[in-house]
Amino acid sequence: MLKGKKMLLTFVASAALVGGVFAISQSKVDAKSYSKAVTKIAGNGNYAIYHNVSKKGPSGAFSNTKYFKHGQIQSKKYVSTKKGNFWYIIVDGRNVGWVSQNFFARNQISVAQDVSLVHNSNYSFPTRDAINYATDGQGTAINPDKVNVSHSSVSSSRAGTTKVDYSYGRAKASVNVTVRSDTNEGITSAGASVKSGPKAVHTWNGGSKGSSRNWNQAHGYRSETSSNSYSGNGMTLRTRLFQPRFVSLGYGQAADAMGQVGVIPEGITVNDGIFTASMYTSSSDSRGHLVSYNLNAIKNKYAAQNLTTMGWSTFRSYANNIKVSPYIKLGHGQSLGSSSSYIYVLANNNKTANSTASEEIMQVRKSDMKINKIWTVKTWNGSSAYPRYFHNATFVGDNTMYALFHNGGRHQYEYWKLTRNGDTWTPEEIGATQSNFVTGSPVQGFAYDSNHNQFYIGFNDYIFRVAANGTYKGGHHFNTRREIEGLSVSGSTLYTELAQRAELMTTSTK
Repeated sequence: MLKGKKMLLTFVASAALVGGVFAISQSKVDAKSYSKAVTKIAGNGNYAIYHNVSKKGPSGAFSNTKYFKHGQIQSKKYVSTKKGNFWYIIVDGRNVGWVSQNFFARNQISVAQDVSLVHNSNYSFPTRDAINYATDGQGTAINPDKVNVSHSSVSSSRAGTTKVDYSYGRAKASVNVTVRSDTNEGITSAGASVKSGPKAVHTWNGGSKGSSRNWNQAHGYRSETSSNSYSGNGMTLRTRLFQPRFVSLGYGQAADAMGQVGVIPEGITVNDGIFTASMYTSSSDSRGHLVSYNLNAIKNKYAAQNLTTMGWSTFRSYANNIKVSPYIKLGHGQSLGSSSSYIYVLANNNKTANSTASEEIMQVRKSDMKINKIWTVKTWNGSSAYPRYFHNATFVGDNTMYALFHNGGRHQYEYWKLTRNGDTWTPEEIGATQSNFVTGSPVQGFAYDSNHNQFYIGFNDYIFRVAANGTYKGGHHFNTRREIEGLSVSGSTLYTELAQRAELMTTSTK
């Protein structure tokens, strides 16, 4: 929040600057200071970053915003000068420097380009789910709940198109929400042959019971310095990347819900070396951030943990290869997939046992981490009396979603394939397994391996392999006492995310 008084700041030249420790000048300027950091949204232009600022303007340019525009940008102060307002920015939790207010997206609302809804009398689309961000006149992010909308929701019970207008102050945007006309879309038959499966094993209930070596109070949650290797029944997981505790300022330092990035991972996807994780402040949130790491450039297993302390040139390189989405609708955030250009999220509600409601698919551009398009889908076995509300799904390419459904009444897991043609998503049950696999834990990771036409299913520290038709192929217990927070397959590699600390593991598919 903005403090009630102005702080009188005096800035003078400082010799040893490590990318962002601001310097002092002989000119006195009035700086407006915030007790907690506000979230800033980058615009499209590239601007110089400065060491110094005075009432005459900035000086001491040392870098450019092009390296940082896709990071998580926060600020606690700005200065009004003869050359306009300049903000001291913090990127991915690290002090950087002073930039012109013109760098930010001001008086703007960014929304999905298109929303297409499956016909469903049991569902209305919450229109604020289409918001990427909204900003005020200074480029400060506004909570999406504060954005005015012409329709708070759009019913999907009748075919047609509704224009939804969004506004906040001088910022305006609109999107067309179209209900598809085929009333039978999503209605099919669950007729796959059920294959026999293993006897269910019991595991713990609740959060992780263990952690990495230093992710605990005794060690101050400091960075890890040695990698891990966990083996179970012929499969070995090895550390590929320890992730930062926060990709932002930490606990209690953000003035808004949009600011903190971390510490809870929920799901992952990897494609062509781009690793994306969904991150939340609270496991009960339905909005969060997607954080993408370019593994083709980030080779070191440990360095990303140290964004605030690494050398300046190294940080600039890392910041240029880490992207953070706006604070967007992700649902549970465990059902992700990706293609060469997009990240896909089935933004579901994991608290719903089963429901006739539609589920949202978010298509997020990799280029700028914003929602591009939204579809809703439904899958019913014959009628709305037998819905399949998916808690876990993954995506292969731009037109295929694989989904997992636990039929608890029959103690079965069902495997579904949804194929997109235009805006229509057609479901087909492709397999089923007679087993609960695990008692005491929900599914925490689901991935499809196209090389072997099989699924990987994760529960706590167990991973099971199942052929696409439901034939059981084997199980692996790693005894980490850490929850799995997402699985993904890219090429011949299975990626597994572990909790506490967020740690990406790899193994070869088999």
